[in-house]
Amino acid sequence: MALRDMVAKGVVEEEKLDTWNFPVYFPSLEEVKAIIQNEGSFWVNQLETFHVNWDGSDSSEGGSMTDTLRSSYLIANNIRAVSESLLTSHFGEEIINELFDRFREKIEEYAVKEKTEYTNLIISVTRGGMI
Repeated sequence: MALRDMVAKGVVEEEKLDTWNFPVYFPSLEEVKAIIQNEGSFWVNQLETFHVNWDGSDSSEGGSMTDTLRSSYLIANNIRAVSESLLTSHFGEEIINELFDRFREKIEEYAVKEKTEYTNLIISVTRGGMI
């Protein structure tokens, strides 16, 4: 969304956005279980999920606006640490600060309305065959 905003303002070329690919896939619990079972070499001992806040905090109570602002900075900086070199090589270094400022704003807007968490999988398998 931040990149689309920058295209609309003429800061980023639309062609650059159209050719950008950041392949990320987050499988569901059912997909992971099916893949393990279909492969056939393991028994699934335990397959559970747990939720982690995007900013890494463990606060379960709703955050204040200050917390939301702080969280949005933490989240944007974490994503920047992972993706900056890929983004820089495709879009150029000159847009990166503005891109992540816009991204942080998008996160803040979202965090006010929705719980910001992702799901982690816990998987315990034993070699030997399907259940």
